[in-house]
Amino acid sequence: MKTTSTSISEKIFHFVFTFLTSAGLGYSLVNSFILNKPDKDLLLVMICLFFASIALWQRKKWNKQ
Repeated sequence: MKTTSTSISEKIFHFVFTFLTSAGLGYSLVNSFILNKPDKDLLLVMICLFFASIALWQRKKWNKQ
């Protein structure tokens, strides 16, 4: 079985990518539902990027086992 080690730069990239997508998702949700300035395209892109970042993080986590 092949073991993979995640480098420090990969961990930093995953953290930053997840943080930025969650911030963008929060911004687009506040814009849509609280400020009543819906931007459906931005909301859809942020949802897709957020799920992609979570999937990337989970894949790396499960790849270690």
